[in-house]
Amino acid sequence: MHSDVLILGGGHAGAEAAALAARRGARVTLLTQRLDTIGQMSCNPAIGGIAKGTVVREVDALGGVMGRATDRAMIQFRMLNRSKGPAVASPRAQCDRALYRAAVRGLLGEVPCRHPIALVEGTATEFLLEGGRVVGVRTADGSTLRARAVVLTAGTFLRGRIHVGTTHTVPAGRAGEPPSVEIAQNLAALGVTVERFKTGTPPRVDGTTLDRSVMQRQDADPAPYWFSYHERARHPESRPCWLTHTGAPVRELIERHLADSALYGGEISGRGPRYCPSVEDKIVKFPDAPRHQVFLEPEGLDTEEMYVGGLSTSLPPEVQERMLRLIPGMEQVVMTRPGYAIEYDYLPPTQLDRTLAVKSIPGLYTAGQVNGTTGYEEAAGQGAVAGLNAAAHALDLEPVIFGRDEGYCGVLVDDLVSRGVDEPYRLFTSRAEHRLLLRQDNALRRLAPTALRLGLWSDVERKAAERRLEREDLALEASQQTAVSPAVAVAALTAAGSSPISEPVRIAELVKRPGVSLPALFQAVGADFTAEESEWAGIELRYGGYLARERVSAEKVARLEASPLPADLPWAEMTVLSYEAREKLARVQPTTLAQAGRIPGVSPADLQHLLVEILRRERVV
Repeated sequence: MHSDVLILGGGHAGAEAAALAARRGARVTLLTQRLDTIGQMSCNPAIGGIAKGTVVREVDALGGVMGRATDRAMIQFRMLNRSKGPAVASPRAQCDRALYRAAVRGLLGEVPCRHPIALVEGTATEFLLEGGRVVGVRTADGSTLRARAVVLTAGTFLRGRIHVGTTHTVPAGRAGEPPSVEIAQNLAALGVTVERFKTGTPPRVDGTTLDRSVMQRQDADPAPYWFSYHERARHPESRPCWLTHTGAPVRELIERHLADSALYGGEISGRGPRYCPSVEDKIVKFPDAPRHQVFLEPEGLDTEEMYVGGLSTSLPPEVQERMLRLIPGMEQVVMTRPGYAIEYDYLPPTQLDRTLAVKSIPGLYTAGQVNGTTGYEEAAGQGAVAGLNAAAHALDLEPVIFGRDEGYCGVLVDDLVSRGVDEPYRLFTSRAEHRLLLRQDNALRRLAPTALRLGLWSDVERKAAERRLEREDLALEASQQTAVSPAVAVAALTAAGSSPISEPVRIAELVKRPGVSLPALFQAVGADFTAEESEWAGIELRYGGYLARERVSAEKVARLEASPLPADLPWAEMTVLSYEAREKLARVQPTTLAQAGRIPGVSPADLQHLLVEILRRERVV
């Protein structure tokens, strides 16, 4: 079988890589161990969250599948950080695992493309190279799959090992599925640096054995929300989540059994995620914390099983069950599946360029947890970038590099390849210097030019996107041109606790008042704009001054990004730079002056010396 792009792995990175490569015109084959696990939610059955929700909307704006699949599987939705402002407001949805998996599989079959995506079951064991370039893979059954570009999205499968306590250790990519050992060994043999990380998952419990009367109920937001700009899928029935907490009894139990934990008993050497720690980590690193939150989240509509968020662990199963029964509301709980830790290989991402291509092996791209990240959304964002660029490589098209001012996908990739990782990377709004520009509400507006330029949308999608953006522009124009009389404005102002007006005032001025709703003002004057169509205009009006300053700052950075560095700079010979700067610049091989400045260890003085050295060399030439 021959393809333009071959995707290895059917998780969140693999699904987006396949969809976006196909939309760009490539003939795509997706190889995965089991076709029935494409789109599997291996850990928490939720999509979105701080910064992550914005990534989902960005991937959707380009034509990816995660947003649409979430809308089809959503059983609870909440907008996080709403009260903290639009720069950090983040959508998050609880999903039905089975519905989500089915939606991803179905959406891959619906991608509007010249060549349907071919789904193949099997395990890659060796990369095929010709002239130093990847031209395909050999599989475990001895067959070969050839392609002009290959995207590795192996997740936690590269030499994965599951640990439950200190005595139960099994080779696995996730529970019940074998690891990929040969392909990991082949990568190392090709000279790619491979290191180890660990992550984990909490136990699952039977929801019918919970005492919810002592837990805090968390219902969905009342207003409907869709991650996808391209369709309005009907949401399944909503389900509540429940909040409880650990206390002193749990801490004391864990302290007595730390030596039985795979993490603290010496079985695991890989470093785990700082921002999603195991409960053992919480007890050890925060000994004075009186309690830690525990979230009970439904796994789906056709099951009573619940995910125990906040309780990731590698303790023995019998200790896990005792621990669960010390938590308020879980005294009689039945554990359906124990939690476990998993240790796996990843590729330090400074070996990649900003297209997520492996620098030393032309034609090979990587995306997802294999690059040292954690989270479905980070995987999806990387998958989109890798898929677009693998297709570009295969079809001799222009590469796609997202700037840090264009999207969180750009922030994510640049952080990885410029700064590297020393623990599993998780995206936050605080990682973006232009986060007021990179909001969840304007992802379509930000990425529409790229989607149109690359031809990623169908005609139907293009017309729908243009209609949505036109309606947003009209809402902004109407708010600037329409004045509201005191009598008409009274209801909207009273609801916001704002003082009345004595003469007509333009909507654009009134909406700057705290709590005043733009949709309510439009409703008062009879303007037919939905809350979705009004959201962007309201933010532009309220934060106009801040946005203007952010855009000026982003333009300055863009000018630095437009200052390319020569590809053959002899970093080791630039003695005007510090030794640390020379070492790190040589490893990362930055392509622009701005990227060089973001590398840890490169000081402002080094950057100035670098600029002088480049100018000197240009004069000599």
